[in-house]
Amino acid sequence: MEISRQEVVDMLRNAGFREEAEEALRVLSDPVDLDHAAAWGQEHGITRNELISRLGGSS
Repeated sequence: MEISRQEVVDMLRNAGFREEAEEALRVLSDPVDLDHAAAWGQEHGITRNELISRLGGSS
């Protein structure tokens, strides 16, 4: 599944990962495969559960 790079950037910013959001804007393709975005996040210490938690959801 693919999503826009901007969606990834917006999620990161909303979750408080501002520096990572700026890097994602520079390095991720558009659109970006969701699995690739998740792997990129893992490389930066951002887990799916952490992202969901910071966005107010539960995993």
